[in-house]
Amino acid sequence: MTRSMGLVAAALATAALAFVFTLGSAEVEATARPDDATALPVETTVLERVRGYELRETHAGRIQSRRASALGFERPGRLDRVLVDEGDRVEAGALLAALDVRQLRASRREAEAQIGAIEAELRMASLTTARRRALRETDHVSPEQLDQAVAAEAALAARLAAAKAALENVDAALALSEIRAPYAGSITAREADEGTIVSPGVPVLRLIEDGALELRVGLPPELAADLAVGSRHEIELETKRVSAVLAALVDAVEDDTRTRTAIFRVDPGDDLPADGTIARISLPRRIETEGFWLPLAALAESHRGLWAAYVVSDAGSDATVERRQVEVLHVDASRAFVRGTLADGERIVSSGVHRLVPGQHVAPVSSTPAAAAPTTDPSR
Repeated sequence: MTRSMGLVAAALATAALAFVFTLGSAEVEATARPDDATALPVETTVLERVRGYELRETHAGRIQSRRASALGFERPGRLDRVLVDEGDRVEAGALLAALDVRQLRASRREAEAQIGAIEAELRMASLTTARRRALRETDHVSPEQLDQAVAAEAALAARLAAAKAALENVDAALALSEIRAPYAGSITAREADEGTIVSPGVPVLRLIEDGALELRVGLPPELAADLAVGSRHEIELETKRVSAVLAALVDAVEDDTRTRTAIFRVDPGDDLPADGTIARISLPRRIETEGFWLPLAALAESHRGLWAAYVVSDAGSDATVERRQVEVLHVDASRAFVRGTLADGERIVSSGVHRLVPGQHVAPVSSTPAAAAPTTDPSR
């Protein structure tokens, strides 16, 4: 009897184990294959392949006056007057500085006196020539005497021309003893003061043109080739923006930077930036490559610098997600341009990807084209 009771206990234990195993298998199957009531609701986006994207590149440059001059004298001398100082605004043709010209003025008076004396001698020589020509007609003077009178008159005429040329040289030296503004502008530097002995070509003043500003920027050759001379652009300063026109593109590529210089002419106005101000310009650039626009919330971090997106593999109650690796090529404020193992027309989970694992059952609740999502340029 004891033996029979032992067999019964063993049978009961075996039945209990079988029940537990069956229950556990059912729970595992329920976890691996949840029904529609346990599927995770997700928002989805339909992928649309595009053949490129546009980004905006920001390039920095320096605002410069269109014309800037280092003004000096073309002849040596002692600096007698400097009529302007740093920051002064001057009109075109205004006298800015002058050398001591007392010696030149004395030379000019001497040249004028010499011209007067020669002119008097020339008048007398002309009268002499006229009389001898009249006397020669009556044979009262010899041909040689007439020739002497004509030659003397010609020599005096030559001396008069030389004296007048000397006077012109003095006047030219007087003009070169002054510095006048070649255009309207502002004085940015005063390099010498009165009494200084200056040499030819040494700067005394520095002048920049008023109201005519340019931005010079080095651009990649491929970007510069897409710009059209005469196109309008916005230049960004520290506190404001100003309009400008692309005035010229230098054809040569700089050896050190491998860029082409673009010259943007700033529109005139009352509140223009100062010469030397750092400015930036944002220009569009088209990148030709196939890919997809995804919402930023659709990306999950992966390994080796890659990212991942979850693709909805089926529809209805059997919808599951599959993890796909993607490479991010460009990011703006709300979306990313990617390429990878994605196909046109597939649906991806557009948000809440941190809750997903590969093979998980989901219940899509919406579907919109990914490329239609709005974008905002963060560089603007």
